Amino acid sequence: MHEKSKAIRIVGATENNLKNISLEIPRNKLVCFVGVSGSGKSTIAFDIIAREGQRQYFESLPAFARRYLVKSSKPEVESLTGVSPTIVIDQERVRNNPRSTVGTLTEAYTYLRLLFSRVGLPSLDSSYFSFNHPHGACPRCKGLGRAVEIDLARLIDWDKSLQEGAIRHSEWQPGTRMWNIIRSTGYFNMDTKLSDFDAETKDKLLYSPRELFSDEEAFGANKWTFQGVVTRLQERNSKVHRSTSERDLQYFTMTDCGECEGGRLNKKALAVHVEGKNIGEVGNMPIHECLAFVKSIAHPHAEPIKPRLIESLQSLIDVGVGYLSLNRSADTLSGGEAQRVKFARQLGCDLVETIYVMDEPTAGLHPRDVQMVIDNLQKLRDKGNTLLVVEHDEAVIRAADHIIEVGPGGGSKGGEIIAQGSLVQVLKNPRSITAQYLNVTPAKAGAHVLSLNLDPGLRRDDKIPERSGVLKIQNAKRHNLKNLTLELPQGVLIALTGVSGSGKSSLVEEIMAQHGEKIVLVDHGAVGNTKRGCIGTYTGAFDLIRKIFAREHKMSESFFSFNAQGACEECGGLGFLDLEMNFLGNVQAKCEQCAGKRYKEKVLRYQYKGKNIAEVLHMTAAEAKEFFDHKEIQQQMQLLLDVGLDYVELGQTLDTLSGGESQRLKLASRLQAKGEFYILDEPTSGLHFADIEKLMHLLSQLVDNGNTVLVVEHNLDVIRQADWIIDLGPEGGDKGGEIVAQGTVLDIKKTKDSCTGKFL
Repeated sequence: MHEKSKAIRIVGATENNLKNISLEIPRNKLVCFVGVSGSGKSTIAFDIIAREGQRQYFESLPAFARRYLVKSSKPEVESLTGVSPTIVIDQERVRNNPRSTVGTLTEAYTYLRLLFSRVGLPSLDSSYFSFNHPHGACPRCKGLGRAVEIDLARLIDWDKSLQEGAIRHSEWQPGTRMWNIIRSTGYFNMDTKLSDFDAETKDKLLYSPRELFSDEEAFGANKWTFQGVVTRLQERNSKVHRSTSERDLQYFTMTDCGECEGGRLNKKALAVHVEGKNIGEVGNMPIHECLAFVKSIAHPHAEPIKPRLIESLQSLIDVGVGYLSLNRSADTLSGGEAQRVKFARQLGCDLVETIYVMDEPTAGLHPRDVQMVIDNLQKLRDKGNTLLVVEHDEAVIRAADHIIEVGPGGGSKGGEIIAQGSLVQVLKNPRSITAQYLNVTPAKAGAHVLSLNLDPGLRRDDKIPERSGVLKIQNAKRHNLKNLTLELPQGVLIALTGVSGSGKSSLVEEIMAQHGEKIVLVDHGAVGNTKRGCIGTYTGAFDLIRKIFAREHKMSESFFSFNAQGACEECGGLGFLDLEMNFLGNVQAKCEQCAGKRYKEKVLRYQYKGKNIAEVLHMTAAEAKEFFDHKEIQQQMQLLLDVGLDYVELGQTLDTLSGGESQRLKLASRLQAKGEFYILDEPTSGLHFADIEKLMHLLSQLVDNGNTVLVVEHNLDVIRQADWIIDLGPEGGDKGGEIVAQGTVLDIKKTKDSCTGKFL
């Protein structure tokens, strides 16, 4: 290797909040970027190094493509050397495509199809084993393997009359149009409990086909239609590519397709067997079982195919998703699972001198499984690759060859390199915030063993609150849940724990299904996907800011809106232009007319306290709170500060927020509430130790205000603070779905079968 390429060298980086930094990163090492939220670590790893690695690849393309990409994609640095082709393995979920599966993402299913076409009897071509091909797809479910069916237990309260609201769906509640239609048919006694209806009347209420009525008095129209409640819901949600509305979703349950039994293929394809199994049955096995099945096949035609298929399946097991099946829809995977499936594909590659950039590869993993991720990262490194990992897990940080800490704060208070070097060097560095936490206790492999320095008065184990009641969950059978019945205490902090695939997400879905109207789910889903919505508009602060500017200059408020009169004419107020690059996807280029500021030049001439509207949008929440004397703006900014989003800029668009940031933004709007039941999905995701400490204060505040908070968590410091723990397992997939233990931290520690208990 040439001397100059032994390191990645960055000189004069000013991208985002970086303070003109220069940095040398060793190649062929496992390098860990650490720092508080918004400090700039992702900017270095993703926005500079990953972008430059991809840009250099693009330079090898024809000139017509290159002339746009070079101009639009070069990061804000004076110089950047020592970069090679880059692969980003992120937590971006594979959304809105139920046809993409674990098997198709990793090519394992391609090899499985090939195996069945060569070895299976009767013999068929490989395309007959594809559920995305007309030759292979099941005619009933169109190759999806799943069907949605109405769950009557959720939809109907048999102990109530129609007058009392027996049909739980809001569309059929008393006084609504659909309820009036039911009443006007004259078929039903509105004051009789539904459990007292005879079988024929129940059938008519639920399953009646469309029936045309004429009644001018009822609706002022000659004709109207009655149909059964279930019939109507099924009819409008039956289209394959139509996503069921949130309002309807809670009354549906997913079941295996009755025709292919979840195998996704037609009867002709499923009639082909290898070792007594069809490809649908093999595709639905947990991957660790699928591997054992493939290894057991003894047939000369299978020998050329088996090695690659075994390698692909083993890679999935090695990254900790052996409990999934190859037929599992990619759009049902969590962010962490999606990342690990992508990771598995890379483990099978023989690339060298590649830079892999990863965002929190331990996200969603139980401490037991973290060492497995470390082993795989080191395996990729030992092949001759460079791994740049943005990570908050203590065990991964300690396993890194080189640590780079960015900070000291977030946003404008970050963007500096405050510590760098080996673990020993960083631990000795007095500027390192991470070292303050890592120096508390020695590490155990795969475990968070930090003792957060919480004020003793705020530790939840010192003052367990009174329960304010219970929420009962009955007969939960979703996915791998083993018919669970349990009580969730209210008015406390509950931790839902267990290894990956143990059934935590399934239990949350079941809680939502049975008590959706009482639950506030604060998940990692995007707050908005529009490029026009920003932090300022979401909080409502930007409306007030535009009023201040308009009043100051006696102008129209729309003059100061980038979505209206004030918008740059070239980019329409977006600040960038989308360049269509066909198979390469879209590339964003900063608008040259407004230089990314979104506004017409004449709008920027108007100032308030020395700042124009574009400069105000560039302020962080913390800066805006200091800048404006307006009480309501200060309150809105304080809520962002309370959830650890002090570093976000008012103009940052909602589609650029991470899952954790989106979750905390949703939480900000709920802080003043009382008596709510919140469910938070992995709230520590993407958080530094210092940020987790802030989060614990926040969760304590919510509970002390009289709310119930249930967190789905793997972070042991958060679990230790819970008043009540529900530990699922004992393993993932079909070996999970049971309650291993529930109770206080002490109860869980005493339970021998609890993986979580061992780490606590």
